[in-house]
Amino acid sequence: MGLIHKSHQELLVRLQDKGQPIDLSDVQKVLPQAVALNSEDDNPAEVHAYDEQEKRIGLITQTSPQGDSAIGFSGSTNLMVIWDEEDQVSSVSIRTSGDTVDHVDAILEKPDFFKQFEGKTREDLAELGNIEAVSGATLTSMAIVDAIALRFGGEKKVGRFPNPIQLEEVIKYFKTAAELVLSTTHPSLVEVHDNNGTVLGKVGRTSPYSDQIIGYQGPVDTLLAFDQNSSLQGMRIRSSFENQPYADYPNDDAYFESLFTGKTISELADMNLTEEEVEGVSGATMTSIAMAEGIVKTAGDWDRKSVKDSAKPLIYWKARDYGSLGVILFAGFVAFTRRGKTKFFRITLQILLVCYLGLVNGDILSQALFAGWAQNGIPWQRAPILALLSLAALIIPMATGKSFYCHQLCPHGAVQQWMRKLKKKPIHIPRALDNILKCVPVALLFFVVFLAFSSSTHTVAILEPFDAYVWEVAGAITIAIALISLLVSAFVPMAYCRYGCPTGAMLKLFEFGKNDQGWTRRDYLSFGLLGLALILYLFF
Repeated sequence: MGLIHKSHQELLVRLQDKGQPIDLSDVQKVLPQAVALNSEDDNPAEVHAYDEQEKRIGLITQTSPQGDSAIGFSGSTNLMVIWDEEDQVSSVSIRTSGDTVDHVDAILEKPDFFKQFEGKTREDLAELGNIEAVSGATLTSMAIVDAIALRFGGEKKVGRFPNPIQLEEVIKYFKTAAELVLSTTHPSLVEVHDNNGTVLGKVGRTSPYSDQIIGYQGPVDTLLAFDQNSSLQGMRIRSSFENQPYADYPNDDAYFESLFTGKTISELADMNLTEEEVEGVSGATMTSIAMAEGIVKTAGDWDRKSVKDSAKPLIYWKARDYGSLGVILFAGFVAFTRRGKTKFFRITLQILLVCYLGLVNGDILSQALFAGWAQNGIPWQRAPILALLSLAALIIPMATGKSFYCHQLCPHGAVQQWMRKLKKKPIHIPRALDNILKCVPVALLFFVVFLAFSSSTHTVAILEPFDAYVWEVAGAITIAIALISLLVSAFVPMAYCRYGCPTGAMLKLFEFGKNDQGWTRRDYLSFGLLGLALILYLFF
């Protein structure tokens, strides 16, 4: 895991220095006559393309990493920009994108969108304006425009919500409002005047400061109204990319609004949403949380300071985490006490594992989780239960020799135990075949290590069925693996645990039995994995 982490961090440094490497095959999709690439040592972010006559036919650049902060619907997009001999754009195309596939496809189906950039100079790209977005993929289109502008020296545009605050919007909070005037004391706010020129208060909005905070389908622009004492007296979503009627739910929730009203800009900037239990509006949780995070971020920008690290809690412990902790402790009671082994407690635990720990909270260990942690570090603050669950899964077997997680805490294992009761006479697997099938989880574990060094950890997720319990985001392959493994378990007891689970194979490496003498199969596997990691780190 240390080697995986070191390898991944070195990769991030390389990408930060020069972005994702530009390959000849990528360039040939746009310049088919290109046969060679060459970059200057002092500027690796720019690559020159040459034809068979060794004539330079183009200069290739990309928007990453400078433009990576421009987030579309769900991720950033890296563009390849090719320049002609006159240093004008000859073509723009998408290299890679972390945005939603449907939105990217919508962009690709509209080549006229990219033609708007052709013929422009670097100065033009830094000051992009009047770029027409693709209908149905507005956020992705705007993120592309911002990424290009950022890459060539410009700034993000106020394109998500271009409409300024109108007088009609503030009447709700200032009944005698007659005019809106730019504030002379705070450039981000607008003063509200009555007919006599008296200042009734100030208003502002969260766009563009919060445009990169995504709710369910996109960012939200919130109107903030401050009274004469500079305290927030009201707020309202004025525009968003969310579906109706969900976008209106936060506006109708008086309790949600009360969590913010009465606070000054400085107090809003210093808000800790976790400590103050801002958990969102029922029916529009993601939209309201995005709204709340946008208010805090905007206030921080207005106040020209960020929330201090010392003000952040050591651990973000949520209400659901207490429930998961209770399930873990209950599993310990079932595993290590005589009374806990009764049928009532065992069945109760299985129901809690499947319904609460699995389907409700999604607190399940997997190779995708471990590989991601190996690459980027363990998120102790934001995922305390998963970190605690991992410690229990590793330390308890080392101390007792018992497989605590697999036998007592795995939701998929609990469902397999239910499936085995559907068929009274299970299928007998011949010993020779059984020995071969038992090697599959180990082989998958070696494959996971290879993937952790060579590709995104998202690939690892399709090797196991555990993401199927997080049904809102589960992919078809993961769901298929889950259903097939459960179906097989009705005929071959605990089939997936025995013949398909790389996470189980990894946890077995930590089962230190009292009678272990000398070198065991576990030791050979451990050093085999370490050897593979060394080879991949040194030579891959």
